[in-house]
Amino acid sequence: MSLTTHAPGLPVDLPTGGEPASLSWQVSVLGDMVATLDTLTRAGQQHLIGKVVAVVRDQVRRAAPLVSRREREILAGLVEDMAHESDRLSPDLSVFTPRAERLIELLALVP
Repeated sequence: MSLTTHAPGLPVDLPTGGEPASLSWQVSVLGDMVATLDTLTRAGQQHLIGKVVAVVRDQVRRAAPLVSRREREILAGLVEDMAHESDRLSPDLSVFTPRAERLIELLALVP
């Protein structure tokens, strides 16, 4: 079951109940989250980066059976690069953001 919300700029199908969010929905939300990073305080960036890494790790695990071994290695490498940056006291958005965007693009291609 899902709930359709019509908010300006948010054509989103929100998950409800105990069902896991669809990959395409989470990928869309991740993109929005990454796009707002440069508007946040350092503490806000650290918090949001941690959230992005956690969701991305989960999505890569969910996508693993659907992609080749090589693609899994690429995804895992990008996640580890993002995690390394998120562990820093002062994450560098010029490093984190392109990796996050690339990973989100790749996850969007997963059937």
